[in-house]
Amino acid sequence: MKRALLIPLMFVAACPTDVDPTQLRWYTTCGSPACGGYHGPFDGVPECTSEVEGDICATADARCDLVNDCDVLLACVSEDPTQQPGGCPISRRKFKRDIHYLDSAERDEAAKQALSMGLSTWSYNWDAPDARRHLGFIIDDQEGSRAVTGDGDHVDLYGYTSLTLAAVQADHARLEAQQAEIDALKAELRELKASLRAR
Repeated sequence: MKRALLIPLMFVAACPTDVDPTQLRWYTTCGSPACGGYHGPFDGVPECTSEVEGDICATADARCDLVNDCDVLLACVSEDPTQQPGGCPISRRKFKRDIHYLDSAERDEAAKQALSMGLSTWSYNWDAPDARRHLGFIIDDQEGSRAVTGDGDHVDLYGYTSLTLAAVQADHARLEAQQAEIDALKAELRELKASLRAR
């Protein structure tokens, strides 16, 4: 069964910049947030044949499927959406503003949110009866979570992963504190034993 196309058209990678801004050209999409194998074919999107990124194209918003592990498509558009709000996900500092690193309390709160997520398995309405069941959380149970996109209907995989990392970091900090306490107790015990032997 074909899957519906879920990759936003605005998520595209850069093409040549020295082109007529009104000319339709093929641009590659960002594809899936994380490459995990091909998930197509996508409804209404044919496989690419002779289409090449940067080449002139004739039909606005036409798409074709490159059939790769990152679900990258080619889209026929007149300007580079990566230069518009909502372009491809990017993490370099130069593309961001108002950067704030979580302090330990904020990290612990993020970790608590990750650990409180109820995991479930399910099948989508369009899945075949014998299809493997999916694993994850239900957005309805996580309203307002950083793991949910602003529209409230999609999972923010970057946020989801970051919450999980917060849980790992918080657990690591706790283990380091416990180890430091154990080391201090061991040192005190050694001193006590040495003191008893000296008597």
